[in-house]
Amino acid sequence: MNNNADAVEAKSANAESPPGQDNKTEGPGSASFKSYLRIFTYADPLSWTLNVIALMATIGTGASMPLLDFILGKTVTTFNDFQTDSVDPAKFRSDVAKWALVMVYLFIGRFVLAYVWAFCLNLSALRTTKAFRTHFLKQTLRQDISFFDSSSDSVSVQVTTNANLVHTGISEKLGLILQGTATFVAAFVVAFAVNWKLTFIVVAVVPTIVVTTFINMWIDIKQEGRILNFYARAEQLAEEVIGSIRTVHAFWAHPPLTVKYEAVLDLAFQQGKRKSLNWGSLYMFEFFSIYAGYGLAFWQGTRRYVSGEIAEPGEVVTVIFAVILAAQAVTALIPQLMHVTKAASAADSLFRTIDRESLIDPMSKSGEHPDDCKGHIEVEDVYFNYPTRPDVKVLQGLNITIPANKTTALVGASGSGKSTIIALLERWYNPLSGNILIDGKKIDELNVAWLRSNIRLVQQEPVLFMGSIFQNVSYGLAGTEWENASEGEQMKLVEEACKAAYAHDFIQTLPEGYQTQVGERAGRLSGGQKQRIAIARSIISNPKVLLLDEATSALDPKAEAIVQEALDSVSAGRTTLIIAHRLSTVRKAHNIAVMAKGAVIEQGTHEELLKKNGAYTRLVNAQSLDNWQNQDEEPEKQVTDAAEEEKPLDRATTTRREGPVDEAPDETNPTMGYGLFKILWIIVSTNPRAWWRFAIMGSAAALAGGGFPASAILFARAMNVFTLPKGEEMIEQGDFNSLMFFVVALIILVVYFLFGYYTNEVSQFLNRDTRLSIFKDIIRQDMSFFDKPENATGALVSKLSSYPTQIQEFNVSVGVLITSVVNVLASSILAIATAWKLGLVAVFGGLPVMIFAGYVRIRLEASLDDSIHQNFADSATLAGESVSAIRTVASLSLEKSILSRYEARLAIIERKSVRSLVWSLFWFSITQSANVLVMALGFWYGARLLLFYEISLTQFYTTFTSVWFCGEAASYYFNYTTSLTQARGAANYVFWLQAQTPSIRENPDSSTSLNSDSEGGKHSGADIEASDVEFSYPQRASLKILRGISLHAHRGQSIALVGPSGCGKSTMISLLERFYDPTSGQIIYNKTPIYELCPRVYRSRISLVQQEPTLYSFTLKENISLGSSDPSSVTEAAIQDVCRKANIYEFISSLPEGLNTSAGVGGSALSGGQRQRVAIARALLRKPQLLLLDEATSALDTESENVVQTALDESKKREGCTIVAVAHRLSTIKHSDCIYVFQSGDIVESGTHAELLEKRDVYYQMCLGQGLDRAVE
Repeated sequence: MNNNADAVEAKSANAESPPGQDNKTEGPGSASFKSYLRIFTYADPLSWTLNVIALMATIGTGASMPLLDFILGKTVTTFNDFQTDSVDPAKFRSDVAKWALVMVYLFIGRFVLAYVWAFCLNLSALRTTKAFRTHFLKQTLRQDISFFDSSSDSVSVQVTTNANLVHTGISEKLGLILQGTATFVAAFVVAFAVNWKLTFIVVAVVPTIVVTTFINMWIDIKQEGRILNFYARAEQLAEEVIGSIRTVHAFWAHPPLTVKYEAVLDLAFQQGKRKSLNWGSLYMFEFFSIYAGYGLAFWQGTRRYVSGEIAEPGEVVTVIFAVILAAQAVTALIPQLMHVTKAASAADSLFRTIDRESLIDPMSKSGEHPDDCKGHIEVEDVYFNYPTRPDVKVLQGLNITIPANKTTALVGASGSGKSTIIALLERWYNPLSGNILIDGKKIDELNVAWLRSNIRLVQQEPVLFMGSIFQNVSYGLAGTEWENASEGEQMKLVEEACKAAYAHDFIQTLPEGYQTQVGERAGRLSGGQKQRIAIARSIISNPKVLLLDEATSALDPKAEAIVQEALDSVSAGRTTLIIAHRLSTVRKAHNIAVMAKGAVIEQGTHEELLKKNGAYTRLVNAQSLDNWQNQDEEPEKQVTDAAEEEKPLDRATTTRREGPVDEAPDETNPTMGYGLFKILWIIVSTNPRAWWRFAIMGSAAALAGGGFPASAILFARAMNVFTLPKGEEMIEQGDFNSLMFFVVALIILVVYFLFGYYTNEVSQFLNRDTRLSIFKDIIRQDMSFFDKPENATGALVSKLSSYPTQIQEFNVSVGVLITSVVNVLASSILAIATAWKLGLVAVFGGLPVMIFAGYVRIRLEASLDDSIHQNFADSATLAGESVSAIRTVASLSLEKSILSRYEARLAIIERKSVRSLVWSLFWFSITQSANVLVMALGFWYGARLLLFYEISLTQFYTTFTSVWFCGEAASYYFNYTTSLTQARGAANYVFWLQAQTPSIRENPDSSTSLNSDSEGGKHSGADIEASDVEFSYPQRASLKILRGISLHAHRGQSIALVGPSGCGKSTMISLLERFYDPTSGQIIYNKTPIYELCPRVYRSRISLVQQEPTLYSFTLKENISLGSSDPSSVTEAAIQDVCRKANIYEFISSLPEGLNTSAGVGGSALSGGQRQRVAIARALLRKPQLLLLDEATSALDTESENVVQTALDESKKREGCTIVAVAHRLSTIKHSDCIYVFQSGDIVESGTHAELLEKRDVYYQMCLGQGLDRAVE
C-alpha cells in the first residue's frame, strides 16, 4: 500500500461513528463528488506524476480545436478576399499553403498529446484503483463479525462492478472531460481575443448549458446512488442462491427465488425509469442551446459586420465556431459525466464500508503482546446477546474455568450458548458485561492478532478455500514464525500435521497429492476429508489453545476413532475446549460442563456426571447403541486404515450411458463470437416489450444525425452572405439564415428530448432484463457447470453484476452510433453531391483511416478485455470467498495473506493492461486527431479547386463544413470503443449462457409424469432401486467413485448408507437427487428410470437435508416455505406443525418476531443446530415420498435428535415416506429396515442393525467405536 493510501487507512480506522453503525455522512442512497475526489487520495507519487502529465496533455489537446477555429476564421477571410478579388492568386496560394501546413502541425501535436494523456491517465487509473480495491478489501476484512451478520452488500460485486465503475470514471472518461473543459476555456480565450463584444452576445447560450448540465448531474448522482443500493441487494441474494445451488435444485426453488430476485430488480428498474425525464431534459436543453446559438451568432455577426463593428468576416466565423465549440464541448461532456456520476455513487458505496469503525480490529497493532501464553481461561459472569437479535438472551451470567493444559468439554442442547463461548474467546464479539481472561488478562486488552494466533479453531462446518491442499493447511501458519518459511520447510510441517490428523494417507492417493485443488467450497472432497484437513490446519502451528466445535461430526466411526486419538494426542500439554453432541468424543475430558439456556447447569468428569444421574446421564442414555456389547470387549483396532478406503469426491461434468444421451454443452469457450451488429439485432429482436422504445430512440437518433448536414447547408449559406455587398440584402439574408437555425433548433429540442428520454428507458429495460436472464440461465445449469473453477460463485456473481451494466452502456453507444452513422452518411453524400471532387477526396481520403483506426482499437481492446476478465473474476472469487468464510479468516488471522494474494492478482491485470495500452492507444490517438488532417486535406484541395474555378465558394463551404461534421462525428463516436468492446464480450457471454442446454432439464422428452392414482397418491411413499450403478467424473474417468452399487428401498421403508468418509455415500445421494446421472447402470423410481422423468416433477416428490444446510437471508417463514412446491400457498399452521416436528418451534416462538425473524446472510443469525432443524422443517413441509438425509442430524443435540427422529419415524408410518439416510452417528439409523455399508465405492455388507452385528465384521467394528453402554452400566 502506498503512503497516501496508508494515510487514508489511518484516517478511516479512526473515523468517528456510533458503535456498530456505518458512517454514512451523505444519508442513505446518496453520493457526492466528495467521494469522487477522495478516490484520488489513493494515487501514489508515480500516479500523481502521471496525472499531472496527463492534465497538461489534455489541456494541450483540448486547446488545439479552438486554435483550429482561429485558423478557420483566417481562412474564411482569405477565401472571401479571393472571392472579392482583394488578393491575387499567388497570395491566395501562399496563404492556403501556410494555413494547411499549420493544420498538419496541429494534427501532429494533437496526436502526440492525445496519446500521452490517454496512456498516463489509464496507467494512473489502474494503479489508483488497484490501491483502492485493496484498501476496500482490507477495511472489509478488518470489520468485526457483527458487520457481516447484518451487511447486505456483496463484496464480489463491490470489488468488481463498483470498483470497475470507479476505474472507468477516473481513466479515459476523465481525460475526455478534462479535454472538453480545456476546449471550453480555450474557445472563450480565442473568441474574446478576436471580438469580445460578439462573444459576450453569443456566450448567453453557455450558462444555459452549464446550469442545465450540473443540475441534471446532481439529480442523477442521487438517483444513481439509490439504484446501486438496490443492485447491491440483488447481487447479495444472487450470491446466496448461486452459492447454494444444490439446495436450489433439490427443492426446485428456481421460481420462488427468481421472483425474489426479480422483485429487487423491479425496485431498481422503477428508480431507473425516473432518470428518463432527467436525461430527456438534459439532452434537449444542451442541443437546443447549441443550434439556437448558431442562429444568434450569425444574426448578430451579420449586423455588426454591416455596421463596421467587425472588420473581417473571419472574425464572425472564429467567434461563432469558438463559442459553439465551447457549447459542444460542454455537451460532449454529458455521456462522460454519466460515468463520473456512476463512479461517485460507486465510490460512495465503497467508502461507507471503508469509513466504518471496527469495534474489534483484527489488523490493529494495539493491545498487549505477552511473551508467552499458558492458556488458562476464565469466564466471569458473562452476559451476551447477538447484535442482530438484541432481544434474545444467549448467555446469562455464564461462569466457567478452563484450566491450562487440560481438556474441557461443553455439551447441551443446540442454542444453549456453547458455540457462542467460542465466538467470544475468538473475539468475534465483545460480551455485554462480564469478563473473559486468559492467563489473568482480559482478552479485550490483548492484541487481537496475537490472541488468535495462540488459539486455533476447528469449526462444525469446516471451510476450505479454493487452492491446493498444501495451501489450505499452510494457512494455519499465519501469524507464526513459519509464515514466511520456504515452501520446503512448510511442506514438512504440513505433512506432519496431516499425519497427525490422519489425512496424509488419503491425500497420497490423490493424483496430485498435496497439490490437488480442492475446488470451490472444497467441493472435490467429502465432508470427512474436509474436516481432517481443517484439523491439520489448526494443529500445524502448535497452538496453546485448541477449540473444537463439533470437530469430528462429519467423520465416520473409524475415522472418528482415529482422529479422536490424534486430537487426544495433540491436546496433551495444551488447553483444549471441545463442543460436542456425540458424547463418545468427550469421555476423556478433564471436565465436562452441561449447558442450558446460556448457563452451566452441571459439570464434572464423565464418571462424576454419570453418578449424578442428571442431565448428562440422560444425554448418554439417549445415544446408547443397545446393550449388545460384551463388557469385557475392548474396541478393536481398525481393520483397515480409513484413508485407504477413501476416494476423492471430485465434481465434474457427467453423462449417462443408459437412456437418451444429450450432447454436453461446449463450456471451453464461453462466447458466441458475434459481432456488434448481430448483437444489436439479437438484443432488439428478443426484447419485444421495448420495440416501440427502440423505434423512438432510433428514429430520434437518426433525426439528430440529420441535423448536422442541415446545419452544414445553413452554415454555407450564412458564410456566403459575407460575400454580398454590405447593406440591406446582407442583413436580410443573415436574418433569414438565423431564423432557419432557430427552426432547426426547435426541431432539435423535440428530437433530443425523445432521444435522451427513450435511451434511458431502453437502457433500464436492458439492464433489468439482462440481469434477470443471466440469473435464470445460471441457476438452471447442471451441477457440473458449477463444479468448474471458472464458474465459482464469486466469478459468476461478478459477471451477473458487471455484464448487464456493460450492455446497458452499449445501448447509449448505439444511440451515438446511429447519430454518427446518419451524420457521416448524410454529410458524405451532401459533400460529394455538392462538389464531387472535393467530396470524394476529403471523405475517402480521411474517413477510412479513422474507421480503420477505430476498428483496430476495438479489436485490441476486445483481446485485452478477454485476457484480463478471468483475472478480475478470480480476484472477485477470492474476495467473495474470504468474506463468506470470514469466521475462518478471522480465526486463522488470514487477513494479510488474503490481501497479499489479492494484490498479486491485481498486479497481473495491471501488467497485461499496460502492455495492451501501449499499442491500442496509438489507434485511439489516430481517431482523436485524424479529423484535423482530413480538414487540412479538404482545405488545401478545396482551395485549389476554387482557384481554378471548378467550384463556387458556396460549394466549398457546404462541402468543407459537411466533411468537418463528418470527421467530428467519427472522432466523437470512437470515444465509445471501450464501452463497445466490453459490451461485445458481455453480450456474447450472455448469448452463450442462453445457448447452454443442461443435460438434466425440464423438457417434453423427459416429461413422463408420476401417475398419482396408480402409485397411491403424491405422498404415498416411493419404491427406489439402484441397479448396478457406476459413477466416475469425466475429468478423472479412470477413478471410479461408485462400483456397481445395487440397493433397494420399498415404500415406507428406511435404509441407511454408512461407511468411511469418501466412500461414495453422499455421491449416491446426489445421484438419487439426480444432480448427476450414473456413468452406467440406472436408478428406478416407482418402476420408472429417473432419466425418463421430468426432474421438476421428480424432485417435487423428494426432500433433501444436507450435512451443511443452507438458509437464505429471508425470514424463517420464507425459508421453510421453500420446501413447498408453491411457497405462496403455505399456511402458517402448516409451518408451525413442521417446526414442532423439527423441535424448533419453541425456539422460534421465543423470538420477538417469531417466524418473521430474519435468518441472516447464510443463516448466520442461527446456530448450526438451529439451522439444521429449520432445514429439516423445510424438508418435512414438502411431505415427500422420498426423504434423503445426508448427515441431517449431525449438528443436533441428543434431545433434538430424538425428537426429530421420532417425527421422521411418524412421517414414515403416517405417509408411507421412504427414507434414505447417510449417517456417521449410528444411533440415528439403528432402526433402519436395511443398512448398506459402503467401502471404496462398493457395498461390502448389508442387513438390519442386529443382522450386521451378528456378522461381527465392518459394521460391528464401527459400532464398537461408538458404544457407550459399558460406561453407563
